[in-house]
Amino acid sequence: MFIGGIGLASKILFEETGPGTQPLSPDNVIIVSPGLLNGTDAPTSYRAEITTKSPLTGGIGTGNFGGLFGSNLRRAGFEEVIVKGKSRTPVYLLIDDDHIELRSARHLWGKDSWETTDSIRRDIGEDFSIMAIGQAGENLVKFACPVIDYFHAPGRSHAGCVMGSKNLKAIAVRGTGEIHAAFLEKFKEISVDIAERIKDFPERGMRQEIGSIHRVVDVAKKGILQAKNYQVGIVPDSNDLWRPETFKKYLVQGPVFCGKCPLSYLYGCNVTADIREGQYKGLYMQGISFSGLLWEFASMCAIESFPAMLKCKELCNRYGMDHVTPIPFALELFQRGIIKKEDLGGIELNWGTADAIIATLSQIAHREGIGDILAEGSAAAAKIIGKGAEKYALTIKSMEIMVGPDPRAGGMVKNLGSITCVRGGDDLKTTHTVAEQIPDWVRKQGMTEEEYTKWFLKRLDMCDEVKNRIYGNPPNLDSSHYSSERIALMVKWYEDLSFVRDSLGVCLFAVNTKSAIGDTYCAKLISACLGLNFSATDVMEAGERILNLFKAYNVREGLARTDDHFPGRLYQEPLKNETSEGPVLSKDEMDELLDCYYELRGWNQETGHPTWGKLQSLGLESVASELSKYERL
Repeated sequence: MFIGGIGLASKILFEETGPGTQPLSPDNVIIVSPGLLNGTDAPTSYRAEITTKSPLTGGIGTGNFGGLFGSNLRRAGFEEVIVKGKSRTPVYLLIDDDHIELRSARHLWGKDSWETTDSIRRDIGEDFSIMAIGQAGENLVKFACPVIDYFHAPGRSHAGCVMGSKNLKAIAVRGTGEIHAAFLEKFKEISVDIAERIKDFPERGMRQEIGSIHRVVDVAKKGILQAKNYQVGIVPDSNDLWRPETFKKYLVQGPVFCGKCPLSYLYGCNVTADIREGQYKGLYMQGISFSGLLWEFASMCAIESFPAMLKCKELCNRYGMDHVTPIPFALELFQRGIIKKEDLGGIELNWGTADAIIATLSQIAHREGIGDILAEGSAAAAKIIGKGAEKYALTIKSMEIMVGPDPRAGGMVKNLGSITCVRGGDDLKTTHTVAEQIPDWVRKQGMTEEEYTKWFLKRLDMCDEVKNRIYGNPPNLDSSHYSSERIALMVKWYEDLSFVRDSLGVCLFAVNTKSAIGDTYCAKLISACLGLNFSATDVMEAGERILNLFKAYNVREGLARTDDHFPGRLYQEPLKNETSEGPVLSKDEMDELLDCYYELRGWNQETGHPTWGKLQSLGLESVASELSKYERL
């Protein structure tokens, strides 16, 4: 019913925690979930999930990460690790195949995540995969996350804070067993087919050289960045963001980022920063190719130096916290005089001042000065600070938004996916990387729109009924011409598929951007792996079941339709550029999209809550009964 991975985690979280569970109490749980295919040879199957009740939002905290941790865990014989309670003293959990042990971590307390990983590996061996927290987790920074093997960070999970509350400094795992598919030859055949589909994807060029950060450069040229806390759509010409030819000198082709994943070289995942000169000489970071680096530090914080952006990212990994922080919120408060130099310990927190931003990151991680307030997250910090600060805390479901390009620039599929995301703040569990128009690389490589449309729809692994309803006949890939019903259907389909993806442990870039794995291929992989007859319909129903269970969790925590919306700034203030003002986002249009989306989901349109009938149809009768204690379904 739940496949594995995040699907199984959704069931455990619902049953083990509830409205009476305080996120930082011993009763909260941390659930580490490698996907069903993790540890097999299925392409891109190196993803795992960590899930908890979030101390930042009070709802779902869940984050995805790559590397070898998940495959080690499954090869040690485990589908989930569930941690509950609290240790009296700092410990780390050792899993070495079937040997399980809690060891003292007193000597590790106070170290950052990298130092912790180094120390544990010196003690037990270099072939262990290490999930560790840094100072942010120890000091209960609400958006702290664990960091796995230096470079893999399940941001948006807030699980680092919960690990800190339990005095759990790290989890070390080594698995040497083997995982055999029920129908091994069939499984290999399907895996080879998917790998070829990934390799045959024609997008090449800049992505291989600098990863998906090239997309931020394209967005900057269009003036639709979410710059300076969503105040403007552009950054100055002096910003390194504009010059890939400049920052490429800091980048090298590093090792494969996740196991033997075929995406690594094709998608730029292996692009690595190697700074050999200047102020940040010696900085080495893998996994920096992803666009969040520039969205957050070049656009939101207005840092102009690429090495300085990398330093901020490195510190977030070392301290163990989400790189999407309240720093842009604090920068705007300083801009508007709501907080002053004396509030910041003498720091001049101006836009783009890398040294000041780096110092404030340290204050947050150590809960020093203003950092003690910002460590609560911008929504809670705004209430503490007052003076109108709430207006500048840009969150969805109390989590900082991580949405680029600026939602006011259009892209309604992405926009709807961002506000319906059950954990809040972004569209990574919904419509991330879904193209709403013909991608720029198509024209650069000489394909006509007609050729691309024909090729894309033939390749897209989506059931024909849904494909025709979304893209139309004759087909049109430009979502700006879609009806509300078509947009809502697209969001629903990709959202359900996202939860299947994270239950299997395969990469979102294979599922969305490369369009290599959809409902049919997921069904084939599950069937061959387990020896069961799983259809594409079964797959999508499982994804829908997991999504509904998470939604029911939020309902039980008191969330309602009003929480499925962007912050007021995007509805009230235009997107500004140097010489012009763009549009505001229409709240009426977003409400119309929500109506269509809730109707497709079989949810109550007034509240946005799952109905008894919908939950019952998905085999979630016990969940419906539980929810009926809190509201009338």
